[in-house]
Amino acid sequence: MTLRTQFLACAGVAALAIGFSSHALAQSATPLRSRVTVTHVKPDMVAEWIDLQKNEVVPAMKKAGEKTRTVYATSIFGDAYEYLLISPIENMSQFDGQGPLLKALDTAGANRLNEKLRKCTLSSTSYMITRLPDVSNILEGPTPNMLVTVRYRIAPGKMPEFQNLMKAEVLPVYKKAKMGMIVNQRGPGANVNDVTVSTAYTKFADMDAGPFMTQQLGKEAADRLNAKFIGIRNIMEVVVRRKVADLSF
Repeated sequence: MTLRTQFLACAGVAALAIGFSSHALAQSATPLRSRVTVTHVKPDMVAEWIDLQKNEVVPAMKKAGEKTRTVYATSIFGDAYEYLLISPIENMSQFDGQGPLLKALDTAGANRLNEKLRKCTLSSTSYMITRLPDVSNILEGPTPNMLVTVRYRIAPGKMPEFQNLMKAEVLPVYKKAKMGMIVNQRGPGANVNDVTVSTAYTKFADMDAGPFMTQQLGKEAADRLNAKFIGIRNIMEVVVRRKVADLSF
């Protein structure tokens, strides 16, 4: 199996599985925050990085008491060999103590593992996301294996207008279609004016008819709806991601 084939077979903002989990994302008055780490893996080190994550990182995280982590990888459309590692944040004080690798492996063991991981990666960055529950449509069932995520940059001072339009115009369409949608706002580590809207798909063929709103409303009605967002949001990127089951727990 080639690295590219292996990458696609294993491969999913955000962006994201946590957003659709009926357990982790039950509607709550408490904001759901997660830490997203975006890692770009060296093309010739993908197999080794996956092996390290599966056989060393995941067991260490479980030993340290971590309850869940979800990994998505970019698939077909987006930056190749890009992985999103998503872990929920219970409270910010958890970052004042030892990280999970240190808890599980001690300093020497954690340093050895981190050095092996560093040899596999080109870059890595982390940021916080906060779910916007009032404009998300959470469905019962397992986390989706495929997500199409649109990242918008909201104009300064326009976040309330964006959320009001999403709640009044977009959310009802998703609910009527019984389609899952998770909306997250980025926080520390990223541009706080950036919002991601993730839609769950089962296969690439679902995209043949165009964007979800166009499929549901028709092109003219979708264009009229999108016109209402002019001056409020700008599309920054659209990425397709698949869940990496072996690296998630």
